[in-house]
Amino acid sequence: MALQHVLFSKEITNTQLIATVIFGIVSVYAATICVYRLYFHPLSRFPGPRIAAVSNTWYAYHWLSGRYPWAIESILKKYGDVVRIAPNELVFITPQATMDIYSPHKKSLEVFVKTDFQNRGKNLGGIIWEENPARHRQTAKKLAPAFSSRSIKAMEPVVHEYIDFFLARMEELGATSNEIELVDWMNWLAMDMSADLAWNEKMHEMRDMKSSEYLDVMLAFNSFATVIQVFKRFPLLHPLMYFCAPITKILAFLRMEENTRVGVRRRIAQRGSIEHVDYFEHVLPADSPLPTDLEEFTHLGAVALQVTFAGFGPMSDWFYGTICFILQYPECYILLAEEIRNKFNSYNDITPGALATLPYLHACLEETLRMFPSNNTGLPRYSPGAMVDGQYIPKGTHVQTSVFALARSSRYFADPMHYRPQRWLPSSHHLYDPKFVNDDRKGLFPFNLGPRVCMGKEMAWIQGKLFMAKLLWTFDFLLAPGQHVDLEGPLLHYGFLIKPKLKVKFEKVSREKI
Repeated sequence: MALQHVLFSKEITNTQLIATVIFGIVSVYAATICVYRLYFHPLSRFPGPRIAAVSNTWYAYHWLSGRYPWAIESILKKYGDVVRIAPNELVFITPQATMDIYSPHKKSLEVFVKTDFQNRGKNLGGIIWEENPARHRQTAKKLAPAFSSRSIKAMEPVVHEYIDFFLARMEELGATSNEIELVDWMNWLAMDMSADLAWNEKMHEMRDMKSSEYLDVMLAFNSFATVIQVFKRFPLLHPLMYFCAPITKILAFLRMEENTRVGVRRRIAQRGSIEHVDYFEHVLPADSPLPTDLEEFTHLGAVALQVTFAGFGPMSDWFYGTICFILQYPECYILLAEEIRNKFNSYNDITPGALATLPYLHACLEETLRMFPSNNTGLPRYSPGAMVDGQYIPKGTHVQTSVFALARSSRYFADPMHYRPQRWLPSSHHLYDPKFVNDDRKGLFPFNLGPRVCMGKEMAWIQGKLFMAKLLWTFDFLLAPGQHVDLEGPLLHYGFLIKPKLKVKFEKVSREKI
């Protein structure tokens, strides 16, 4: 017994010794990494939270909280124009940095290459998630004719159709409850319109007053998309991210993937006989060879969904934000309604061409883009080893800019935290205010710039103007009792903005009162 006790004690001692040695090695390694990143790393000269310099935990915490854009705004105010937000990542605020990062290109291929920020695996590629500049350019080149003035003109009837249908539904509902939930209806309008424009897919969300499985799955996986990109920075913890997946929506997600494949096959079979021209027609024209393997079908499905969601998210936010802001600022509501109602004698007179002569409408939409941008992810890129806003950034460094922080900075915009459409008016307009003469309006790029500029910019403007003009020509609207607008505190941002629910009442305009 005594011998066994001695041997057992020695075994414990050896185990403790091994554990102590391992702990010591890990501690020394961690301390060495921290010292290196704080004092000897190529980015050590840039200011920022010390925890962000040594670890990705600062970055992860603020992304997972849903308040990443606000956190970035706060540290840019505290530390200056360029801040270190992770061991190998910088964020900039200046317009010059935006130009330096996103506009350089060689033969239409970006110099600052997209990171794996939005990579969803499976080599989905497409137009938004694609990292490889050459493959992105190839898809963009196919899509480009879809956004020509001629193609957009051909698709205008589809935009009218869905906006008209929305207004008809508002009139029907107005006969009963006269209240709608604004987030839902802006989502349904934007999704119905975007899917039909993208690939002739009919969602019928406004008709059924219910989110399609596509939209339901996308919103359910909104925050999980952020979990995926955050956990890329913690390889050892990577398997744990699946505990954050919305388990109840897994089957719906698989059905959506299968429905996408079926939808792509159906759309391919319709080539040459579609109801109206769409974006997909340019990705796979009627005279092009049929796809031959699963990878090609997967790629086409990715393109169809990405173009759909790229149209849905920004437009839903733009519609929602503009309505909220003009409700919050009644003087803007009155001015905008007067401009629209004094311009048109009949509803059918409202066309994109006629709307080009309404400067206050344009100004209101511009101001919504400034105060309520959809893309607040920073659009991270890899530095090729180049100058950004006068500073050399080593090759491989992740760099990004904050449109959100720039748009809300008093350095670039007078009275930045208030909705002031007049800042976008020409000096000849009677509502022009010289207070905003020094606003850096040309330094704000809500649609990005360079090789990855939003291809649907012109179509987006047509949708935004037609919707607001037709809506205000037809209806007066006001907040339902007990409702108030707050577009600051309750907002969250993951893959898409999570907007606060808001009920609005619509009342048909009496033409006799105008």
